[in-house]
Amino acid sequence: MIEDYGRRDKSLIGVLERIAVDIGPQGDLPPRDAHSTWREEVIIAYCVGKGKFSEDLRFINLQMDMFDLNGKWFGYQLGVHESQSTPQDLRTRPDPPQGPMDQPVGPVPHLPITEWTKGVWTFADGSSVLAAGVAHSQLISFTDGSLLFMVTTGQTVTNGTGRYEGVHGTKQATGTAFVPKEIVGHFPAPGMEFSAKTIEVFRLVKAQDIEEQKESAMPRAGGRARRSEQSSRP
Repeated sequence: MIEDYGRRDKSLIGVLERIAVDIGPQGDLPPRDAHSTWREEVIIAYCVGKGKFSEDLRFINLQMDMFDLNGKWFGYQLGVHESQSTPQDLRTRPDPPQGPMDQPVGPVPHLPITEWTKGVWTFADGSSVLAAGVAHSQLISFTDGSLLFMVTTGQTVTNGTGRYEGVHGTKQATGTAFVPKEIVGHFPAPGMEFSAKTIEVFRLVKAQDIEEQKESAMPRAGGRARRSEQSSRP
């Protein structure tokens, strides 16, 4: 492996930089016990930046710097959040789930989905991860009249570039924005910018560890065969 590094950049600094990139942005964090297998890459990061509402308040654009758990900058994220939630939705907390929690049985609440999100996370070496999924937002009022705007997301990794070309995985995030009481009556507002902070969790499997996906020959739901199979029958 060291020979490979040397062919790319024969200087000691070049070798160390390539080793750091291949180890990952956080070294030994999170610990190995957080990985289900050595083939899985787990990244936990936090982002600091700004959000901006669209003129119709339907979308939020995020532009944020990304840091590892030691506070070292190692990339940035760009993303768009779409919301069809009403002001009442943002103030409504779901009912507590009912039924046992220690057995594989229902019921499980089916919460309405009225928000969606997409994003790209670019790391220091230029490699990136793209993901899209669903989201849920809340507005929490503090006793002094200020607010906390809270968002949680659950995303599926759709692809990547550089060392993450062909990557599969999942990505979750939770973010907040503090709203001072002086502007509560004007939040949100068309075109408004605000400070935001998020925590990002990636679970990734790189292309070299993924078996080539082959389309299943099994019938689809409902017992219907694929059209190609039907057309090949006499």
